[in-house]
Amino acid sequence: MKKLLATTAIIAAAGFVAFDAAAVDVELYGQVNKGVMFFDDGQNTEFNVVDNDRASTRFGMKGEQALDNGLTASVLFEVEMQSNASDVLTQNSGITVSATPTSAGGTFAERHARVGLAGDFGAVFVGQTSTATDGVAEQDLAGASDVMNSDIEDIGGGLFFRTSAGALTTVSINNATNNFDGNGRADVLRYDSPMFNGFQVRTSVAQGGDMDLGLFYKGKMDALDVKAALGYVANNDSASSTGLLQVEDQLSGSISVKHDNGVAATFAYGQQDLKNKATGQDDPSYYYVKLGYAWDAFEVAADYSKNSDINTAVAAGSPEVTHFGLGAQYNLGNGVSTSAYYKTFDYDVTGTNTDEINLYGVNLRVKF
Repeated sequence: MKKLLATTAIIAAAGFVAFDAAAVDVELYGQVNKGVMFFDDGQNTEFNVVDNDRASTRFGMKGEQALDNGLTASVLFEVEMQSNASDVLTQNSGITVSATPTSAGGTFAERHARVGLAGDFGAVFVGQTSTATDGVAEQDLAGASDVMNSDIEDIGGGLFFRTSAGALTTVSINNATNNFDGNGRADVLRYDSPMFNGFQVRTSVAQGGDMDLGLFYKGKMDALDVKAALGYVANNDSASSTGLLQVEDQLSGSISVKHDNGVAATFAYGQQDLKNKATGQDDPSYYYVKLGYAWDAFEVAADYSKNSDINTAVAAGSPEVTHFGLGAQYNLGNGVSTSAYYKTFDYDVTGTNTDEINLYGVNLRVKF
């Protein structure tokens, strides 16, 4: 890690103009996370070099400083740089059959740009950053986390399912799966309570009025490490048009336990309440289970999930996606890890026969 004193200067037309030294020591950090991915959609088998969206290539600066009044000021700025992101890569740019998969191209995007103040009362943050429910569905101690998590569409999400006749449907893995992991990142005002016996409460209000409430736990119970979270999102739909399908609110959570002998298990669940549903339309839901084992620097895991009635505006007929995966990871030390995976996605919808999508890949992640 490199330490930089946040002292800045600009070059003016007449020479150098120096500003006062800032009070915060800033730490630079980041990672490059790349892999190769093969997919078989029932019609074609393709090879791709991707940026792993499970934990994307990024860099940032973070720092904090104790103030004379007992408060601590903090800053976080982080950007993402992805080339051919693993959750966007698809068979083509439209919804027509193509023999050549489309590269997702390069992207440069803001992830965090926030400031904060902390004290005995907890902490308050403002700016572009995680909402109070970001991460509630992804508490996971079961290993192989570079390539496996409840957010199953991170790898392969842009691929469209094919009919048994070989034609592309209008439904991608992204369309038909969701782990309802809160509201992610947004421009927010967020409050985090102090930790109390391993528990922390977080609440936030986002640009536009969506409100999040999250409860997080991390602790040790005898030989078990435990992580858990539960989140509730109330969406502000007042500006939506009459008759438009809306997500009124959302509940999701996860719990993961790991024994000292290396055996671990994770369970996650989420559901949404829809407004203006069609007759007979069900609310979306999903569940996810994962079993893992770690010894020394090695980790292996298997996971399974079922997504039901996700995005029925795209596909009617009670759509379901079942997913199964196997993964292995070797942690080489100093922030370097390599991993391999196999994943299969099966799409089931009334009135259409579809082929599975199978994914295979290896990955290398290097932090700095």
